[in-house]
Amino acid sequence: MTTSRCAVQWRRGRFATSRPAAAGRASVRVLRQVLVQVLGQVARLLPVLIVGLLLAPVPAAAVQVQIDDELARLQAEHTFELTGAELVAGAVGHAEGDDLWHRLRLLLERFDHIILQGPGGSVERVIILGRTSLVTPPSVVLHDTSAASPDADETDDIELETIRSGNQHSVLVHLEGGDGRRVERLLLVDTGADSVVLPASLIAALGIDDDSLGTRDVQTANGIAQARIGTLPAVWLGERRIVGVQAAFLPDDRLGNAGLLGMSVLGRYRLTIDDEHNQLRLTTR
Repeated sequence: MTTSRCAVQWRRGRFATSRPAAAGRASVRVLRQVLVQVLGQVARLLPVLIVGLLLAPVPAAAVQVQIDDELARLQAEHTFELTGAELVAGAVGHAEGDDLWHRLRLLLERFDHIILQGPGGSVERVIILGRTSLVTPPSVVLHDTSAASPDADETDDIELETIRSGNQHSVLVHLEGGDGRRVERLLLVDTGADSVVLPASLIAALGIDDDSLGTRDVQTANGIAQARIGTLPAVWLGERRIVGVQAAFLPDDRLGNAGLLGMSVLGRYRLTIDDEHNQLRLTTR
């Protein structure tokens, strides 16, 4: 009897432990079936994915070019005026796209430059100022002019030392604001600009009342922009105070850190630039 009872217990134990093993085998069969279905779907979709990748458009990568050669080619094709081409001699840039403005911007990305467009959006002039520098020229240095020296003799010549970059010359001037203070600024000498051209951020620095400025839509490198037009009380060239100077203020992102000393000042004099000695001379007409 004892032996029979033990056999039953053994049989019962064997029967009891066979249930989880059977459940595990069933789970494996289900997982295999799911895996086979997934692999079948992937196999059906794989040709479609491969064809899609082959037919997908691949964006054209920018190519490296000699900047001076590319500028010469673009100038010949689009007949715009180019100033400062000698500053990019031997430099390598990137060229991409068919739009002229975007192509020029990418090509000159490592150089400070100004692109001027005509009313129809065509590029009329490109001015290269030099390699982009992390050093910002003096811009917002304020001076109290309440005790300024009297105006110099208007018949005397004005002689200023220039900062030369290639064939271009810049001069350090002082812009007089509405409250009598002066802001020091490095401006590019540009007889192609009708007036003094400044970034709009200088309006506040000069203490100019916004309400005193007019507005005018102008075409810039980034499209149509609204310029603020006004008259500076004076521009100082050394000790000479030039009064009543028309100025145009452009948004900073359209002009960058550049500024132009244009014909609203230069047009009052006969201009001579001495390249050898880096000197600007203005003679009264």
